[in-house]
Amino acid sequence: MAKPKIITPVIQFGDRDWTTYSDYLSDDFQYYQSDQPDLHQQFVANKPLFKTNGKLNSAYRNAVFILDEGFPWFEDLDILKKLPANELLVNSAVKLSDESKHILELKGAFFFDADTKPQQMMSDIQHYFYYDPDGYRLDARGWHINKKSVKSISQRGEVYRELELKPSDDWKLLMTPNNSTYIPEKMGDKISLDYQEGEQSSIGMKITKIDAKTHELIQSVFLQGKQLQKSFAISSDERSTFFQILIYGKGQGTVKVGDLHVRRSRGPYGEMMPNDQVISDENLHGNVGIYFDAGDLKPPLNVYFAGYRTKEGYEGRRMMQNFGAPFLLISDWRLEGGAFYLGDDAFEKQIIQVIKDTLKKLHFKDNDLILSGMSMGTFGALYYGAKLNPSGIVVGKPLAEIGTIAQNGRVKRPNDFRTSEDIQLYFENDLSENSSQKLDYRFWSNLENGSLSQTTLAIAYMFQDDYNRDAYQGIRKRFEILNPTGKLLAKGFEGRHNDQTGQVVAWFQRHYWHLLEQYGRKRPPKKKKRKKK
Repeated sequence: MAKPKIITPVIQFGDRDWTTYSDYLSDDFQYYQSDQPDLHQQFVANKPLFKTNGKLNSAYRNAVFILDEGFPWFEDLDILKKLPANELLVNSAVKLSDESKHILELKGAFFFDADTKPQQMMSDIQHYFYYDPDGYRLDARGWHINKKSVKSISQRGEVYRELELKPSDDWKLLMTPNNSTYIPEKMGDKISLDYQEGEQSSIGMKITKIDAKTHELIQSVFLQGKQLQKSFAISSDERSTFFQILIYGKGQGTVKVGDLHVRRSRGPYGEMMPNDQVISDENLHGNVGIYFDAGDLKPPLNVYFAGYRTKEGYEGRRMMQNFGAPFLLISDWRLEGGAFYLGDDAFEKQIIQVIKDTLKKLHFKDNDLILSGMSMGTFGALYYGAKLNPSGIVVGKPLAEIGTIAQNGRVKRPNDFRTSEDIQLYFENDLSENSSQKLDYRFWSNLENGSLSQTTLAIAYMFQDDYNRDAYQGIRKRFEILNPTGKLLAKGFEGRHNDQTGQVVAWFQRHYWHLLEQYGRKRPPKKKKRKKK
């Protein structure tokens, strides 16, 4: 059964009415205008803006709000706190108190000039404020190689291709994907390359944009040096287009080329979500995305590490929104579906600093923090939890030993999750048992040398986990040493790693609410099942 289409409401509060200009929006959006709003104003499906309990109706949780002159609640701090994060477009001409401005900044509001043309506003909303992020990877194994510029080619799993260059002081074409990429009208993409240059070798990337109907050349740009370390935005504007990627090299020695990431663009508003940020490692300039939602601005801060997913984007947004508290989503976009949130020292410090900085701007205590994740996300939650000593960690189907997972692929799961070997190759020199043990030790030593003295650990695990069967016992033994008086809430489920996911998720959410209740939060009542007639 096809999923129901998600319509994004665009609600403009204030003196101006841009209904005429809203015709530009596609049927993925629905524009509403209100010059005399009240708490019970009804828009989508005849639902009031706020429920009787004062909370924002879920129908508007992902709506785009244009707050113009005439909006009556600019100084109503309670109302401002209830508006959705990162979806607010605010007229910068409005005079705001320091308190109101602070809340709007925490909510990630975008301030637009008073003389902004309504056509431009509608164009930005159409292009960049769509509901669901989307992204995919183009594997360099399927690319065409220009043998005239390359001495030799070696493949390191599915991590990257290493090209030995024929010496040249000029840029020479090295490789290109076999196909052009199509962008429909009123959309755009961002392009990011995983790569590594040598001491005497450099990489360049040429992006050519072509009109899909006339085949007219629209744009051609060449990126090199630091320009390659950030994604490049390419927009179709008002016409459908194609773009072609060409990879160049110069110098001598070797270069490494990994995946090419193509992500639907948020333009100047973010990478894959409005206001998100990207951190990169030094290995292949691989990316991890971080998205913050200020929620109700009350403790705790919830951090969710995404599981392994081949579609790029953010996992867990709806679930974390349902909790109501501020949250961070952290998603690993490296390799086929993630590299377990590990990296060099500078990379890992960036993740820790983002969490600490978010706690600080919310004025929360250091341990007003809950870390969580499922499957691959459990590694991130436990690994960084040991460095942050949060009040709680909630994990389902824990994975701790990346090297063991790679070794298990040889016997226990042949030809299944071969990406575990790529993960080991990403961090170690080979697939030997010794390198696997080093990778396992990296997690255990981090846990043993960390601090969980203020932490309640809730953990759901599989009895016959075929990825990492001993993970739970190893975590439990070390947690009891680190926090002998702490709470360990655990439940085992029959089955292998990918069995009983629904039951594990239900347990995960139930115990998450248990930790949130320690902060005075109330879990919503269970919905009553309708009786069959």
